[in-house]
Amino acid sequence: MREVTATLFKDENRLTTQQKAEVVLSRLQQSREPIAVIPTGRAEEFTSMILALDRGKGEILIDELNPEHGNALVLHGDPFFCLGKSEGVYVGFETRVIDRVMWEGYGALRVHYPKNTYYLQRRSFFRVLVNPGDINRVEIERRGARNLTGTCHDISGRGMRLLLTSPTDFVLSEGEYLPQVRFELEGVELASEARVRFVGPVRNTRIRQPMRPVGIEFLNMSPNFEQRVMAYVQRRDRETLRERERRY
Repeated sequence: MREVTATLFKDENRLTTQQKAEVVLSRLQQSREPIAVIPTGRAEEFTSMILALDRGKGEILIDELNPEHGNALVLHGDPFFCLGKSEGVYVGFETRVIDRVMWEGYGALRVHYPKNTYYLQRRSFFRVLVNPGDINRVEIERRGARNLTGTCHDISGRGMRLLLTSPTDFVLSEGEYLPQVRFELEGVELASEARVRFVGPVRNTRIRQPMRPVGIEFLNMSPNFEQRVMAYVQRRDRETLRERERRY
């Protein structure tokens, strides 16, 4: 976790609004995922869990630390780091203990709501669902085999997951090099080399041309291709975040 801490707690990973921070912390609390607690200047790491959030009062309730002797290390008021995962992405913040309390019959620590929350925004690996009409038919060029066509399900800065018509000549295999993948993204034609990363089972064997899920990784992307895809992924990510914020 200390390697992650060195990468995570940088200004470029700081969430820019308290609203975004609250959404991320709420997801972490609701998932009941364990968090690592790292006291300043200590080699040890401890485990806890976010029990409750109260931004209005400026406090968070976390479970007592495990192993138990960690509680004594943070009770004297020195800052410490909390580090967890929200939907597979690292989240962290720095805080201090206010006091030790009882929560639903068990010991807990009341800590300050963080001024800053950090989110390891590895956006190039984020997958975002594609809006209908944003990406037209995807054409896959193969070596020594017929081209394939399909529809995009989701996309990231590094690849795409799509439904492809099953080939009738040569089986598509993991690791296969694809000389070109072509599609239109919001009216702009894009093309890149690619490699097959996974091939899923056929969805429906009863139809004439069954579809199967396929994951591809983009290779040797041009600057224009990469910029267009990344701009789309970031915009869709923000749209998804706003949709989640409205639900809270």
